Amino acid sequence: MNAGHADLAVVRRHLLTIDASLRNLERHRGKPVEDLHSDVDERWTVERGLQLCAQNALDIATHLAASAGRDAPDYATAIDQLGALGALPSDFARRFRAVAGFRNVLVHGYLALDVGRMHRLLNEQLEDFRVFAAHIERYLQP
Repeated sequence: MNAGHADLAVVRRHLLTIDASLRNLERHRGKPVEDLHSDVDERWTVERGLQLCAQNALDIATHLAASAGRDAPDYATAIDQLGALGALPSDFARRFRAVAGFRNVLVHGYLALDVGRMHRLLNEQLEDFRVFAAHIERYLQP
């Protein structure tokens, strides 16, 4: 694979941020959903960690899509473009594109944040960010 004219240092900084955020989030896994409802500090920490993971993954997607000359007018399309470029397997890209909508909820506060969904992401889907990062690392290899 070829990463086009991507700024590899920028992509790697995003990958490092994802990794640091995941390490922090790991400390919060396994706690009951009630903790996110009742403990504002716990909820804020998890929410911020998930936001950083999502935003950095989406920043990587838009950067790589643009550097390959692909049109990506929104975050979900940027993930689709990574699938089309071969940076992500197409089945993973289809599943992972939902992170764009979740990011929008976190950042823009659409309605009320679904704490149950955040808890499920933390406890059942956090690995998707590691899988994303591993695929990107492979894609960046010469």
